[in-house]
Amino acid sequence: MKSHVDNKILGFDMDGVVINNNPLKLEFAKKLGYKLKITQTASEIIRKILSPEDLKSLQTALYHNLGVSMNADLMPGIVSLLSKIKERKIPYYLISRRAAPDIAIEYLKVKGLWPKYFNESNAFFVVEPIEKNIKAKELGITHYVDDETKILNVLEDVPNKFLFDHMNVFPEGNYAKVTSHEELAKYFLW
Repeated sequence: MKSHVDNKILGFDMDGVVINNNPLKLEFAKKLGYKLKITQTASEIIRKILSPEDLKSLQTALYHNLGVSMNADLMPGIVSLLSKIKERKIPYYLISRRAAPDIAIEYLKVKGLWPKYFNESNAFFVVEPIEKNIKAKELGITHYVDDETKILNVLEDVPNKFLFDHMNVFPEGNYAKVTSHEELAKYFLW
């Protein structure tokens, strides 16, 4: 008899879901002269605070500089969740908007996630938000988790979307909001 979990195909964003780079954003913004609270470093919030030039500098440092990227921590609970998903043989994928996938892969290797949990067969890197939907549709993803509502908004072909809000800065909205990987497990592993 097949379990209801057999019908799920899971999708993960990388930054803000697998990786917690909010402390690095806070540190970088401080060096640029901004006095932010950690809760202001969520992607959808910080882009409204930093000047376009400073935002570009921040993104370049975080996503194109291996030395800076390596200072980011994994999100608490992500390894445990991935382990349980893999143990239950639930298909899952990483779809990230990283223009420099080599740096992302190196980060995942150093943190012990590549190739154990993510590898060439289940990790995809795209540039534009709409490309996430195209890839998710191609892969048949049924449940996707991202830390940005603007991304979830374009995932028209994913029936179950989850806003990962570990700092609890967004109000309840159109998506199931989760604040931890333990909470996400309730949706992904039932």
